[in-house]
Amino acid sequence: MKLASVASLVGASAAIPFFFLGDSDVPQAARTILAVTTLGMTGSSTAIVAWALKPYVTAIRTLDDAIGPQTPLLVDTMTLLAQRRRRLVFPEQLAPATLPLTSWMVREPSDELAAKAQEILSLVNGRTGKVAVARAGDVFYAHTQGELGTEMQQIIAASPCQHTQKAD
Repeated sequence: MKLASVASLVGASAAIPFFFLGDSDVPQAARTILAVTTLGMTGSSTAIVAWALKPYVTAIRTLDDAIGPQTPLLVDTMTLLAQRRRRLVFPEQLAPATLPLTSWMVREPSDELAAKAQEILSLVNGRTGKVAVARAGDVFYAHTQGELGTEMQQIIAASPCQHTQKAD
């Protein structure tokens, strides 16, 4: 979706010169208004899509077999141009988010977790692509409602203040 939105912005931008080519009864001012409106609409829709999907979690991977509050997680989201952005976070750092289209907000890690994160980064960078430590204030949108897999239920249970509804 992000890529399609960016592609429509690029396409609209590339089409702007054609608004001014050729003879037409349409006044130059009207052509300019049409061009500006077209760019404004595609640009604003691209910005909205980028904002809405920035925290969307595309994958979560655990680095340990057992899941607990200090289990390192690799959380994947996407950049504006749909490139993977992988961050290291611990369930203990995840707090409920109050912003729209977000599930979790990352809290400041303890000194122990910060040191553990740096140690993990030195091991995983290069093998799993570029990984960064999630910063305090980063937000994620993950599906935490409905029918969840066992691993996701364990991740949610390991993060503070998280509640899941049991499926009947």
